Amino acid sequence: MSDFISSFLFDGDPVKNADKTISASMIMDPAKDGWVGIPHGGIGMGAVLELMPGVGANRSRTDSPMTDNPRTDSPRTDSPETNFKPYPLSCAFRMGGTGAREGDRITVTAALTDGGGTGQVMVAGAARPYITAEIFAGKMETESDGYDRSYLPENFAAIKGRMTHLPSYQNCFVCGVDRRLPGLKRRFHLWESPHGRVVFAFAGFTDEDRETFFRFSRGGFVHPMALLALLDETMGWGGFFVSGNGGVSVRLNYGLSRPIRTDEKLVFFGRGEKVSGRIDKRMFFWASGGLAVMAPDGSLDPVMTSSGQWYALAALTQQMRTELMPEALTQKAFALAGH
Repeated sequence: MSDFISSFLFDGDPVKNADKTISASMIMDPAKDGWVGIPHGGIGMGAVLELMPGVGANRSRTDSPMTDNPRTDSPRTDSPETNFKPYPLSCAFRMGGTGAREGDRITVTAALTDGGGTGQVMVAGAARPYITAEIFAGKMETESDGYDRSYLPENFAAIKGRMTHLPSYQNCFVCGVDRRLPGLKRRFHLWESPHGRVVFAFAGFTDEDRETFFRFSRGGFVHPMALLALLDETMGWGGFFVSGNGGVSVRLNYGLSRPIRTDEKLVFFGRGEKVSGRIDKRMFFWASGGLAVMAPDGSLDPVMTSSGQWYALAALTQQMRTELMPEALTQKAFALAGH
């Protein structure tokens, strides 16, 4: 049986289950774009987590303990067949080897380990993985990343009405504002905080989010793919404001304390931490971030942490200048970044 998320990822291709590994293939079609012509890293990461619950199990594709149990409409925290207990959940993703391009066929593989699982995303014919993953069940590994997230205000009132809107892409899975295919359709906003520039994105604040961000849910709980992809991009924007450049993800780490419901108001945040090197030679930047749930009184409760490293590329910076829209917001963003 196939549902919306598995169909979006795997286009109905069969999932292959063999002992303690499970795999599936997908085509990186335009529905999966991030940068123009480049698949969004959140798609591959989400595909690994989509497969992880089914490792070694013979279950319906809609019965996924990473998100929910459709029969009870409540989050699954373990799997009887595999004894996989995902929450709290930590993920460490590494990007490298052969990068994926639009049109590539890739194979996603997941396998159980004693402490969680591993995953791999391979481009057809490549010698090295596009993405590798380590999944840690029962702990928040990113709490040890060393970043202080006190830049997140205690209450939404601190940022309401004080943010600068940022530009968007046309077709990106996360921020594609004119996207006709299913996507998250998120907007990004910059807050000049006492602790530096912090980028925010939101979900659950408008009814339209049901047809965009929350479409990537199952049984009333948000699929991890949506969370990982949006935090990747939020932190990437944070890194832009310390580097003045766009980049591709090299390392991404996430820690999620519990499942996220579709009736919650979600505040995603990210800040650039440091930059090293020069764009005409070799440049990297780092960022931290996370996800907080907003209570009725506006207080923000952090439920997820994230951090990462990006490899800056002049070609992507130029793409931002020409492809982001509207042009006025693009120019303002670059001016704020010192370029």
